[in-house]
Amino acid sequence: MTKRSAFSEWLLLTRQSAAILFTDKKNLILSLVFPVVAAVITVWIAGENMFVTFEGTKSACFVLVSAAIWGGLFNSIQVVVKERSIIKRNLTSGMYLRSYIASKAVVQLLLCLFQSVLLTCSFLGVHWRYGNDLPAEGVILPWALGEYFISLFVLTYAADAMGLFLSSLVRKPETANVMAPYILIVQLIFSGVLFTMEGAADALSYAMFSRWGMEALGSISDLNGLPLAIQATVPTVPHEADDMFLRTGEHLLTVWLVLGAFALVFLLLGNLFLHRVAKDSR
Repeated sequence: MTKRSAFSEWLLLTRQSAAILFTDKKNLILSLVFPVVAAVITVWIAGENMFVTFEGTKSACFVLVSAAIWGGLFNSIQVVVKERSIIKRNLTSGMYLRSYIASKAVVQLLLCLFQSVLLTCSFLGVHWRYGNDLPAEGVILPWALGEYFISLFVLTYAADAMGLFLSSLVRKPETANVMAPYILIVQLIFSGVLFTMEGAADALSYAMFSRWGMEALGSISDLNGLPLAIQATVPTVPHEADDMFLRTGEHLLTVWLVLGAFALVFLLLGNLFLHRVAKDSR
């Protein structure tokens, strides 16, 4: 029997992965409902002062960054580990692990695209609900909405790729479920929003894509150019610019590339650790 090429096997596995995604309607619905709920919460709780004050806009961006990370993790944290026995069986027949991971990466990418569209609608919701205007133009693109979408997508996909890696690393779905909230907490603590990062903590924050997600949304929103809430009553209060929210094309492009690099590294690590399945005797 002629062995399939890696490409033909990838096509087959991609179709199978897509079929599994659509067959598991409960998880698919949760994956699509979650960004809708997050968008509604952003508009309802944090939207009134979005694009009006520094604090209001920063808080709304933080909610969206948190939602993107959690959504990406939820998408994939059990995808591989649930199929561990199937993977081990298919390895004996010569399956290419790179084709398997690549198939999951493509299907998850499409899911992240849909989720990012839904999350991006929160910016339109703020405009429709409160009349708050988005930035007149983007940093790189002619329209800021497109940049928000790209930023949320690469952030969501980076979290999704990390979920695939973690799912490749563990042997039980329960272990993956336990890990997810702790991963999210660490990401949010070191985002640079909840606490001031100094010294080693600041250095560690650069390894968190939550920080890069905040840099992207903050730059597009021109946080440095927005007034502090207190300046409405005390205009003389200084508002120092933060390099984290530098509004330049070079800065935003760097952030996108870093988040893309996170996604690529986690996919490669997932493929690497999945090779241990062949040696797993349990």
